[in-house]
Formats: sequence, C-alpha cells, structure tokens
Amino acid sequence: MKRFILILFLPIFLGASSPKKTPDKVNFYTGTLTSALEKAKKEGKLVFVDFYASWCAPCQLMDEYTFTDSNLAEYMDDKFIPIKINIDDFDGFAYKNQYNINLLPTLLVMNCEGKEIERKEEGLVPSKLSAFLQKNFIPSNICSKPASIASPAPPVIEEPSKPVIDEPVSPKPSVPDVPKPPTVKPPKPTTPPSTTTTTSKPKPNNLQEGLFRFTVQRQPSKGYSVQVGAFGEYGNVLREVYKLQKVFPSTPIIVFIGAKNGRTIYKVLVGEFTTRTKAHDYKEYMKRKGSSGLIKNLEFMQ
Repeated sequence: MKRFILILFLPIFLGASSPKKTPDKVNFYTGTLTSALEKAKKEGKLVFVDFYASWCAPCQLMDEYTFTDSNLAEYMDDKFIPIKINIDDFDGFAYKNQYNINLLPTLLVMNCEGKEIERKEEGLVPSKLSAFLQKNFIPSNICSKPASIASPAPPVIEEPSKPVIDEPVSPKPSVPDVPKPPTVKPPKPTTPPSTTTTTSKPKPNNLQEGLFRFTVQRQPSKGYSVQVGAFGEYGNVLREVYKLQKVFPSTPIIVFIGAKNGRTIYKVLVGEFTTRTKAHDYKEYMKRKGSSGLIKNLEFMQ
C-alpha cells in the first residue's frame, strides 16, 4: 500500500518542478498594434513588427524557416512583443503608409511609444534576425526597464543549414501614399524668453496624434456609396476620414460600424448616391484623384 501511494504521487512532484517549456516557433501577438505597444510598456519589452503579404515569397520562407527556430522563438518571447501586419488586410494599408513600407518583408523594431528604432527591408535567417534583435534590445530603447534587462544577452544563434533568404520583394502596386498633415511652425516670441524653460515629452510623429473636430449623425440605409477601406482601429478611421475630407471636401464621408469574428470593423465610404450608375461615375472620378474603392448598396451593408 505504501509503495502504491509513492508511485501515485511521484508524477505530481515531477510535474511541479518541470522547467518552462521552450517555444518551438515565434508566437505572434494576435491583438492590434496599439494593444501590442501597451503590452510592451507594461512588460518592459520592445515591439517587433513583421510587415508581410500573402503573395510575398520571402515572407513565406521566413514563416517556414526563420520563425520556426526554437532559439529565436525563446529570445523573442522573453524580450519582444512580436506582431505581424498584412499590408492588404484591414489596418495594414494604413500602417503601410504610416511607416513608409516600400519593400516586403520589412522588419521593424519599435519602442512602446510606436517610435521606430531600426528596420530591415529583407528576409533574414534566424542568426541574422537574432543579431538584429539583440543589437536593439538595450536599456535606452526600453520605455520601462525591469531588472531582467540587466542580464547578459544570449549568444548569437548559430547559422542553421536552411535556405538563405536575402531577396527583398517589392509589394504590389497600391494607392499612392497620401502626404501627412503639414506641421505648423509656432510664431517667434515677441518677448525675450525666460531663463527657465519647461519641456514636455514630445509625441511620436509617426502616430499622427492630435485633435480632430467632427460631427456625427445617422445615415439612412438607402442608396449607394463607394467604400475605400475597412479598419479595425478607430484611430486609423479618423486619419482616413481626415485624408478623404481634404481630397473630397464637398462629399460626405460615411463610416459603417460592424463586427466580424468578434472584432469591431469600421468601413469608410465616400458619397451617397441614388443610383449605382452615379456611384460608378464618382468612383471613376475618385480613381483619377488617386483613390480606389468598391460600390456598396447601403441597404445591405454588413
């Protein structure tokens, strides 16, 4: 009886003392970029962003050979919040313009404020990506610095015998980038400056933060409009509406709020038209102005 009890409880004690399981591949964060930045700030980490597209061959090779390296995955899990952004999906196109993505894959390291630290515009094997990450994971780049940062960095991962990925690929042609709102320089002071100055922490320019003024009213579910984009983050909706209002100042901008797979989706549309023909004519006009879209029947928006 005593022997039976010992055998019964032995696996429990062994399981309690087992070490943390090493990830066999990079576990990419599935939330939004905004929430990834917040998570990085809370945990004292940096954010690693992989800009990709489904048609990008070097991106596919990185998924197959680079992000499946267990040593790289372990280091990434400890020091970074990794996230993938598809430039053809929801907010991806907005982030493509925001971070000036011209080649795929583009690999970005940024701090918790969304400020870019360094980028690589090429596919990398595990050892080169590991060296790139270790180079940038230094205390001065961290928003909040936990004690774990003081620990020595792991050795550079040895080069695996896997295909080398070093060919950058240009993405498919897309809508031309829209220039960012101009920066207004403050007027020169008319009085001599005081000897004591107060400085405030500047906000990152690439987030295009600031004040927006707008009014909201219900849109009747009838007629047609031209949908120009779908977004998952409301900040991108505001920036898109601001951009469209500058290009089409006399045309109403409509935002449809819906849900897909438990996630809120915002669809931005331009104009309200009584017939599909009128919507088509305006779509062609928008195309000449550098914006593309799809004709939508407002009665069946979902």
